[in-house]
Amino acid sequence: MVPVYRPDNPVDLALAESLLAAENIPYFVHNNHFGSLYPGVQIELFNVRTIMVADEDVFRSRKALADLLAPDLEPALPLSPGQIFRMLFEAIAFGWFFPAKRRKKEKPDNANAAPEPF
Repeated sequence: MVPVYRPDNPVDLALAESLLAAENIPYFVHNNHFGSLYPGVQIELFNVRTIMVADEDVFRSRKALADLLAPDLEPALPLSPGQIFRMLFEAIAFGWFFPAKRRKKEKPDNANAAPEPF
């Protein structure tokens, strides 16, 4: 499978999926549903949605997506040091990777006991 497009938002994803389906091109969206669970820091293999097609369908899929997504079909540039620093800062400062664990409230040992008379 070859990546052909990384949409910026769900609308672009739905439009690209519609174009590929109209041309009967089988595709796979890597991180399709998981990508929306963690919308903060975008890490390529963690939560970035990517449309992938088989090797033999690359030309057809790029042709189908050409009018709509021409600038986005170019290979992604490597991240600059500033972008990497920003993502690390957001991850540390805002904790967008995993939510904090909730502690269970412990009941006291005598919680189920009958109240004592006065």
